[in-house]
Amino acid sequence: MDKSNAKKLLEELYNDLSSKIDSQEGIISKDHLLDLMRSTVDAVSGLDFELPDALDSLRRSLDDGFKDIAKESIKQYDSTNKKFEELAFKHKQTINDCKDPLINLDDITDKFNVIQSHMIDEVLKANTLISDLTKKVEKLEKTSQIDHLTKVYNRKMLSEHLANVCQHLHFAHDIHVFMIDIDDFKIINDTYGHVVGDKVLIFLANILRKTLRDGDRIYRYGGEEFVVILNRIKKTECANVANRIVSLMQTNKLIYKELNINVTVSLGATTLVEGDTPDSLIARADKALYKAKKSGKNRIAVDEKDGN
Repeated sequence: MDKSNAKKLLEELYNDLSSKIDSQEGIISKDHLLDLMRSTVDAVSGLDFELPDALDSLRRSLDDGFKDIAKESIKQYDSTNKKFEELAFKHKQTINDCKDPLINLDDITDKFNVIQSHMIDEVLKANTLISDLTKKVEKLEKTSQIDHLTKVYNRKMLSEHLANVCQHLHFAHDIHVFMIDIDDFKIINDTYGHVVGDKVLIFLANILRKTLRDGDRIYRYGGEEFVVILNRIKKTECANVANRIVSLMQTNKLIYKELNINVTVSLGATTLVEGDTPDSLIARADKALYKAKKSGKNRIAVDEKDGN
């Protein structure tokens, strides 16, 4: 990375940390500050700085952090609104049910009305903020590059990355593509429910993070399918990585609420060649994956164009 890009990167990290600190209330502890720094560093850990869009990718990744905070804020405001509504209803019921002649009902009613007026004002403010945050989240969703569930890159980002790689082949040093599919995922969902299905997707994403290098990229392609892009790696080493992924998924069990769930994956592999487009590259990986599925699942297949 040249000095100019290094300087821009440091400015991005500084601005992100500053904005996160400004958003906090009260005193920030040492541990809290370390957490903020770690989350900012995580945003750049998987970037390939030889690619021309590296800094743009960083900016979009930092935006994703705000999106998650905004979503959580919306949930909290919704919860607060419901509590306000329940309290206002109880106040009204109390007034209607009160028949004791010794109680100054007019005085109590006036006080309740004042309380309700304040609550209504707060609800209106909260609703305005919810509407504003919702619009911002929707805008961020359109430009997001992160899959919300698994926290890996999404399909939109895969398309952008492959388009860039195929257009600038001088950046692509021995690019290999894996397409990975969870075996019998529908059966897992039908047997254990969709909550467990989501856990399985996260489980695979975590296995991939632990297995791959920082410069490799992981994408959720759709449903239970993931795509992995490896670069600067020999074909023999690439085969070792593929075997390790399949082996780790087979030998590690997902434990959820005392359930031991066995999960296996099938993997199709291919290599970028001269003249490839994103569609042709993905099509070959998908063809190899289909071959792995047809030959019994829980195994690896390589596209014939790779000479294997």
